[in-house]
Amino acid sequence: VESTSMDLTDAPYFVDLVRQQLASHYDPNDLTTQNLSIYTSLDLHLQTVAQRALEKGLDDVQELVKKRTKKTVQGSLIAIEPLSGKVVALVGGRSYGRSQYNRVMQARRQPGSTFKPFVYLAAFEATFEDPSLPPITPATVVEDAPAVFFYEDKEYIPQNYEDTYFGFVTLRRALAKSLNVATVKVAEMVGYERIARLWTEKLGSGAPIEPYPAVALGAFEVTPWEMATAYNVLASGGYKIEPVTVLRVTDDGGRVLEQHYAPVPERVIRQESSFLITSMLQSVMNEGTAASSRARGFTVEAAGKTGTTNDYRDAWFTGYTPDLLCIVWVGFDDNTPVGLSGTRAALPFWVDFMKAALSGKEEVPFTVPAETVVFVDSDAETGLLATPLCSRTRSEVFIAGTEPRVGCQAHTVE
Repeated sequence: VESTSMDLTDAPYFVDLVRQQLASHYDPNDLTTQNLSIYTSLDLHLQTVAQRALEKGLDDVQELVKKRTKKTVQGSLIAIEPLSGKVVALVGGRSYGRSQYNRVMQARRQPGSTFKPFVYLAAFEATFEDPSLPPITPATVVEDAPAVFFYEDKEYIPQNYEDTYFGFVTLRRALAKSLNVATVKVAEMVGYERIARLWTEKLGSGAPIEPYPAVALGAFEVTPWEMATAYNVLASGGYKIEPVTVLRVTDDGGRVLEQHYAPVPERVIRQESSFLITSMLQSVMNEGTAASSRARGFTVEAAGKTGTTNDYRDAWFTGYTPDLLCIVWVGFDDNTPVGLSGTRAALPFWVDFMKAALSGKEEVPFTVPAETVVFVDSDAETGLLATPLCSRTRSEVFIAGTEPRVGCQAHTVE
């Protein structure tokens, strides 16, 4: 595999992946003897930035866990251009010399709370698919309080982080604060089958999942690559775009043997639904579990989600701007708990990578589907139309026709 500017040591995990992908199209002898030139999607600057961010981030995590364990913390990072699907950076672990195991492609781990946006996505899609359902919006209110869920006569009792419950919350707040019980309530409202179908059929990312309550909190396994493919549907505004690594292959005479044409993207999710999720994930960054990203000096408008799995085994951070999607996973290879949340372990080096990657670039806003979504001032707690008595209001986004028609009654003059 040769390229004018790439040394194999720059991106060994990526080169391995490209080799595997080429081996499925070409005779192995041709690959070694034909002096082929392989042009890839990798951005060497971003790859260097990714490797540095990962090394520094994992060193910091290692420092935090050293009192508890001598094991080596591992991690991975993948970054994609949403609309082209080009994989611009990929780091499969801390040191290729010590372990060639590519965690981006091979580590099957629970996504935990990084799956939650897809529960809310299923809810917004359901509003289109089933007119008999009451419309579900970012301002819909659910009760976040201890609850028992039943499925096929089995009990399921999810708990919130640190056993803290927020009472009645809007869906925006439930996702921003990553509330487990509120999320399972939304899943129950739209139906577990609908969520499993969205993941398995519409997004088609990874192995099929079963429809039971714990799935709403990411209790199944995916690879970071599969997670990136699914999140890219949100980042691209509802399109399924497969990640791509090889752009073209030429022989020593310069003849093009293979050319990757940007595929005609297939719309799998309505633009309005994906925009609502992106808007809610902006709240995660600004006032939710990822608000520390702002304290770390990341000022760009972005959408993101922290992920922490049961017993703190895995820490994730997934986030995107219109131009760049990046997914970070941190954990131990043997699945023992890291003991840190996604906010503590994964978010810091996602921020380091994104700050460097976007440095000096013009900030691009997310595209608003202007004809079909409306912004309405609503009360931040009740989700109803704001009145002059409401002290905390926000300009909430709704799919046109689902916006609240009733004024908030919760605040009265004393």
